[in-house]
Amino acid sequence: MQEVTARLRFNRECLGFARQQTARNQVIYAMPRDSSGRVMFLPSWWKGRFRYAAKVVNRYNNLVKKIAWDPIVDGRVSRWKRIIVPARQDPGGRERYALHEAFRQGDIIGVNAVLPDGLSVDAFSELLSVVGTYKGISPFQDEQETYGTFEVVSVTPTVRSRDNFTQGEEEEEYQPPAKY
Repeated sequence: MQEVTARLRFNRECLGFARQQTARNQVIYAMPRDSSGRVMFLPSWWKGRFRYAAKVVNRYNNLVKKIAWDPIVDGRVSRWKRIIVPARQDPGGRERYALHEAFRQGDIIGVNAVLPDGLSVDAFSELLSVVGTYKGISPFQDEQETYGTFEVVSVTPTVRSRDNFTQGEEEEEYQPPAKY
């Protein structure tokens, strides 16, 4: 097994889907978050996309379901308007839009995974590239549009520093530094 960190650059916006009311009584579609407020992409989202990629390349079918995904995403979201009806098409001349939390085109995020024995970093990168090209990753999906397409910037083995441990601590108690 090998733990890796993948850096992905979005080619298309990745949009939140969880409907929330803001303090100004606006509706925003937010990213799913853990109890600490960190953005999450559920492992089941990755698993489905990787099954698709394995079929496309006609390899690794039995290995992709063994990839362990960290649900926490390393990246900073911003607000983005998804135009539903442009002003020129609205009878009243108003632009209709939905407000989303988003990773914008060009934003880079980090995701972590543990690869099973038999799945190399190069093979994982190949599958991830297929996912990014054809499926993308985005909590919000639309039948007419594919949100969250990306390109793979890098996939590197994760290096854990022993400096994060104090004398007498066990490895199982390690908590990564808060960098989100």
